[in-house]
Amino acid sequence: MPSAATNSLLLQAYLSNFAVYNKFKKRLDIKLNELEGSKKQLEASMSYEELKPHFEKAILAYRNKTTLPGFRKGKAPLDVIRKRFGDSIEYTSLEEIANEAFWDYMSKEKIDMIGRPSLTDIDYKPKEALNFKIEFEVMPEIKDIKYKGLELEKIVYDIDDSMVDDEIRYHRFRSAQHELDGQALDDEYAVTVDIQNLDDEGNVIIGESQNGVSVYLGNKQIYPEFKEAFKGIREGETKVIDSTNAEGNPKKVKVTCTKVEKLVYPEMNQEFFKTITRKEGINTEEEFRAEIKSALQKIYDDIGKRKLSNDIMSEILKQNDVVAPDVFVESTLQTIVNDHTSQMPGQKLPPDFDLESFKKERRPDAIRAARWFMIREKIAEIENISPEDSDYDKIATTEAERYGIPAEKLIQAFRNDENIKYRIIADKVIDFVEANAEIKEKVEKISAEPESEGAEKKIIT
Repeated sequence: MPSAATNSLLLQAYLSNFAVYNKFKKRLDIKLNELEGSKKQLEASMSYEELKPHFEKAILAYRNKTTLPGFRKGKAPLDVIRKRFGDSIEYTSLEEIANEAFWDYMSKEKIDMIGRPSLTDIDYKPKEALNFKIEFEVMPEIKDIKYKGLELEKIVYDIDDSMVDDEIRYHRFRSAQHELDGQALDDEYAVTVDIQNLDDEGNVIIGESQNGVSVYLGNKQIYPEFKEAFKGIREGETKVIDSTNAEGNPKKVKVTCTKVEKLVYPEMNQEFFKTITRKEGINTEEEFRAEIKSALQKIYDDIGKRKLSNDIMSEILKQNDVVAPDVFVESTLQTIVNDHTSQMPGQKLPPDFDLESFKKERRPDAIRAARWFMIREKIAEIENISPEDSDYDKIATTEAERYGIPAEKLIQAFRNDENIKYRIIADKVIDFVEANAEIKEKVEKISAEPESEGAEKKIIT
């Protein structure tokens, strides 16, 4: 066991090496090179004298975890370790030394890096010097952003009464009762049929059949020949229909009606109004129509707002030539991949999914999103835009109503959520730009679309 005197000498040697390290650290030969875009390269050179303290530190660490014959673990003399393993320890410690020098420089110069650094070159001449190069990216400096006084067009949607009529018909259809009947007497019937394709001779074509097909006779997209055949059809009745296939060639189809149901629509009363709107106090058809129109207006107002937001984003990106760092683009692209994956069954990509093609296709979206994030954050910095308590309260209230839970349980969680923070900033930046833009409103009438003559025909409702 080493004596107290020996331990004291070892400590003095270590402190001496540490002092030498600090002295040479200040004299480290470093040059910072500018590369393409926001990339930079740290080019450094360390003499052997500068490396010695690092090597001694590495030798000491190696000794502490090594067991040699005749010595307890960590107790072998340093000279023995240095003689037997010194060269190997020097080589294996080079990357760590370069990494330590890099981070020391970055901290001293207060350089904010994004992503991870990459050691691109390392050259060690034993007993002479270590030369290395490390590449990294920084957030590019953004100057002179143009975001005020934009000339924009805002679509204001005007909901026509035909839209209200169409929406009410939809809800009544969805709420209709189906009562069994023996014969389809008009369009307000649904029939269930088995369909079998036949050849020219009227023989069954194996494998070309569908059973239990439900058809609403009021559907204007039913093929005319089927529409005519279903008029007055009875349960259990079979008909052969002359039709055409996808190529326009004639074909015969045998249909067998297995069920006929009369659609009985709900009355326009308070119970129906409450079921559809989930609101109390709607007593008249006029009030119900006003509520439906208000709901439709909100939907289209949101569509208009999203369109204006996208136009604001596009215009700012067009007027500001900001290049997003590669690491930023790759991170955004990975988020897009993750979002797509989360929507797959089992949250896994199919085995035959071409990930590289998907990334190539979505890369322009990632570049756009990364550029917008950078510009958006710069605008927020310039205009001192940041989340306030009322912003979190508003989002918590909206989400609480949607999921039926107390808003108080969400507020604190939202305040600690970086995604919510960025969402608030993004919305407030858009609002600020809109408030400082020159906007012309364009009114667009929204009416229920009439059935097109060229609409695709189908049987199934």
